Amino acid sequence: MTLAERFSGATVASALASRATSDASAGYLRFSDRVWTYGEIDSDAEALAAALAAIGLGSGDRIALVVPPRPEFAIAMFAVAKLGATIVPLNPRLTSGELQYALRHSGAACAVTIEEAWGTDYLALFEELMPQLPDLRHLVTVGEEELWHDDRIYQFEDLVSSGVGRDFQAPEIDPDDRFALLYTSGTIGKPKGVELSHANLIAAAAGTADAIGLAPDDRVIGVSALHHVFGLGPGLLATLLAGASLVLQEETGAAATLRDIERHRATVHYGIPTLFLSELAGLRDRSRTFRRSGSPSSRGHR
Repeated sequence: MTLAERFSGATVASALASRATSDASAGYLRFSDRVWTYGEIDSDAEALAAALAAIGLGSGDRIALVVPPRPEFAIAMFAVAKLGATIVPLNPRLTSGELQYALRHSGAACAVTIEEAWGTDYLALFEELMPQLPDLRHLVTVGEEELWHDDRIYQFEDLVSSGVGRDFQAPEIDPDDRFALLYTSGTIGKPKGVELSHANLIAAAAGTADAIGLAPDDRVIGVSALHHVFGLGPGLLATLLAGASLVLQEETGAAATLRDIERHRATVHYGIPTLFLSELAGLRDRSRTFRRSGSPSSRGHR
């Protein structure tokens, strides 16, 4: 049975629940020196969903994700799926004006954001943006900074902890319900919001996994961003459906990717031709360096 057949009619939340039930201890996400299992991601997403429900978020709400490729992105995504709400994944590298436009246009009621990345202080950025966004009622921050006193702002880990063991009313979700609102690049005119259903993303994910023969013992690398359809479908969800493992990279580029391939023993590499060419050049340089450093030692043994 193909994955497309097995997960036909599934939602994003039910797909995770199925995998967490059958393979709870299998590694799903690899980030830095830690591995998150399917069971851990499902448990944290359940707790976060309960905490978000407790502050008034639920079915029909739009929740923006302004987070680099980190486990917190996936946990938040699955929490939103469990609530029957809609994710609005946004590129954290957007300018303040671009971010404001997408948050306003989508009507996001909550944003999950990294606190600091690439030299940008997102706490300060959202402090400026929130008064201009009346629909944005809550902010959830990923990081360890001391927060200013505002009852609309929560730290990610605090919410997850507060939701452990708490019940919430899980809605009935149809696979054709909207799950994601993705924004185009806006090359001509303003960015457009593109609606994708649970079924859309599951089909894209299953089709990719079936096409390349993705298997449970695979470790996938090369998904450099999670805010677009490739990161969501072939990235997070294809890995999930196949029961494989996904490497989330703190750094991108040829040298960093080669290090992570060796570190995590990756078996499947997504990417673009320019990245592959840079990696091949890096491997050739490494081989030449090895031969140069090894040649004196070789001569010494003769």
